[in-house]
Amino acid sequence: MNDFLYKGHFKGLDIAFTYAVTTQAVNESIVRHNCDPAAAHILGRATTAGLLAAAVLPEGQRLNACWKYKGGLKTIVVDAGQDGTVRSLISPAQLAEFSDAHDSLYGEIGDLQVVVSKNGIIANSGTTPVSLHDPVNDLAYHYCISDQIETGMSVMIGFQPNPENPAKLCQGWMIQALPGTDLERFDRIRRHMDESGFRDLLSHGNESEVYFEKIAQSLIGGEKGFEGIQMETCPAPKFQCTCSKQKMGAVLRSIPIPDRMTIVKKGEPLGISCQFCNTRYEMSIEECIVAWNKKPE
Repeated sequence: MNDFLYKGHFKGLDIAFTYAVTTQAVNESIVRHNCDPAAAHILGRATTAGLLAAAVLPEGQRLNACWKYKGGLKTIVVDAGQDGTVRSLISPAQLAEFSDAHDSLYGEIGDLQVVVSKNGIIANSGTTPVSLHDPVNDLAYHYCISDQIETGMSVMIGFQPNPENPAKLCQGWMIQALPGTDLERFDRIRRHMDESGFRDLLSHGNESEVYFEKIAQSLIGGEKGFEGIQMETCPAPKFQCTCSKQKMGAVLRSIPIPDRMTIVKKGEPLGISCQFCNTRYEMSIEECIVAWNKKPE
């Protein structure tokens, strides 16, 4: 089943939605970071949530979401574009020993920072204290509190015994209230995301429009005023990292001067790996010196 992403709105209800199947993009990130099942579950769902949120941005914009927790799980970062590209990381990538207790996994209260940018220039940003012990719900909560846009999210992921493609299926929905939405009705629809019928449908995959409409109808329920779905196809989710050997110069410039001197004395090439895709770059001493003498842009 190929990855895809839709966005649109429920006519007559003033509710916008995004719906995505992200299995292939999620597998790419999970495998690159060698995640254990607990970390893979969290990273896959957070990656999907980031793609759902980025899909509604204006053309050319990107969303960077950084979750900071105080339990065994420390950091999740998802960088997703309106064009469907995404890269993500989780630290640590081995969380099995903490997975039995949410308090030990997430800690008490974490922070979620969301930055929206275009061509490297920040358009807006906000940070929200989060304590829902789930990155998907924490992102939805951020939009409710920081952006004051009532939001609901649900992401399901299932696994298979295949080390090259561990995620069998990952897909999710996001709904957001548009201006003039009946908030009581919106909240009723949002609560449907926690019901077994909706979650069961989201646990299975089918590319047909009939199946999509079946999930949508389960979400909407019997709400009066519903006049149909207006929908458009967005660029398909795709794992894509923007790292390069040239960009590693910024990492080199973060090395303290005493450590630089030690590196030069050793005279050996320096290896640097991208945190998002684990691509390793080897920098010669000459390249290191050039980077250290170059003023940051």
